[in-house]
Amino acid sequence: MDIVAKTLYGLEEVLKEEVIALGGKDVEVGNRVVTFKGDTALLYSCNLWLRTAISVLVPIKKFRFADEKDLYRKFSKINFSEIMGVNDTFAAKGAVNSPLFNHSNYPMLVLKDAIADHFRDKFDKRPDVDLAKPKVLFDIHIDGHACTISLNSSGAPLYHRGYRKNTGDAPMNEVVAAGLIYLSGWDKKSNFIDVTCGSGTLPIEAALMANGIPANIARKSYGFQNWKSYDQQLWKSILEKAPAQPRRDLDFEIVGSDTDGDVVLMARNNIKALPLGKTIRFEVKDFRDQEAPEGKGVLISNPPYGERLKVDEIGELYQDLGNFFKRKMPGYTCWVLSSNFDALKKIELKPSKKIQVYNGSLSCDFRKFEIFEGSLVEHKYGHRNQRRTPKRNKRK
Repeated sequence: MDIVAKTLYGLEEVLKEEVIALGGKDVEVGNRVVTFKGDTALLYSCNLWLRTAISVLVPIKKFRFADEKDLYRKFSKINFSEIMGVNDTFAAKGAVNSPLFNHSNYPMLVLKDAIADHFRDKFDKRPDVDLAKPKVLFDIHIDGHACTISLNSSGAPLYHRGYRKNTGDAPMNEVVAAGLIYLSGWDKKSNFIDVTCGSGTLPIEAALMANGIPANIARKSYGFQNWKSYDQQLWKSILEKAPAQPRRDLDFEIVGSDTDGDVVLMARNNIKALPLGKTIRFEVKDFRDQEAPEGKGVLISNPPYGERLKVDEIGELYQDLGNFFKRKMPGYTCWVLSSNFDALKKIELKPSKKIQVYNGSLSCDFRKFEIFEGSLVEHKYGHRNQRRTPKRNKRK
């Protein structure tokens, strides 16, 4: 079957590698989507394992249409009673880019009418719409006169992992967190640190990766479980094969710290729903007082962007963060995510890489700072007195 996994801008290549690792065939990257082929087992596995997918769709019909009446006619040719029952609730969401419609939600209303008429004609009864928690969720994508209607196998977005019970202000989306970890190049064999951890999303996602535990191990329900074609035994066998215990051979540290004791308590409570044992150490600590674990590793920080801090305060915070990198993190690769580009300059280190990503609706830079042991010159040329000196011209 054809399968489509949706993601966020900038994470398409990361998601592609995830899909290939799970066994997807004919994998192609699009704008915020990855398309591929696979069977039902792969569809179920994608919902359980994919860390950077927002939802996993199965297209059921693709067609071109002339106008809104033709759109209704094309929808009406779909045998909806093979997909859902008359007592199932449903909803339709999606993206519409077409001059044919003044309102982007109009095609969803056309689909609702087509489904209602199908069941009324066949059973003299129509299913109800439930926008909050529908049993069956349809996805519509319209570009000009081209329409694709799909079944959303995920239901609620896959960043609803099921482990996060409490959050602080402006929590990071789990898909964003997993994507940043992949983009950082962390090898899952060295230390991982977040010194502005909030309610713990980055360290928790890192710990799930390091232990080889599926992203959605704590999640209880998916859209495909409400389909008429749902194979309960297949799903049970996939779950039984998934690792659900922490590894015991981790010889590195995963650390999350924050100055706010309330959000650190939230982070500690959030991991209770996960089989992570003592993989993560959460602590109440200002990063200025933080000491890096021995060895090398990766630090990812998502500091405040300035929405609730004054200009002077935010500049000082980022300057202190840069000083912390230089003084306390030699041998580490430090990454900072922020939409405040003026504040990022206050770090006063030259980034070796900049990646544009979105955190919610905010366009952010994800910047990489390599913190060398010793000076940059020593890193490039070795010990100071081993540097290559330029040859002088001999006098003739």
